[in-house]
Amino acid sequence: MATLEELEERVKALEQAQAQTPTEYYTSKYSGEEMDALLDKIAAMSGG
Repeated sequence: MATLEELEERVKALEQAQAQTPTEYYTSKYSGEEMDALLDKIAAMSGG
């Protein structure tokens, strides 16, 4: 069985991990497929 000190260390580690987890997410206006198509179009226009 874990000691109180070990449990406190585990709680502290979990709190630190949660603090690093993003709480907000970005929603893109364009899908990945739309971005790929636009980048391909730009590359074709520039000769790339």
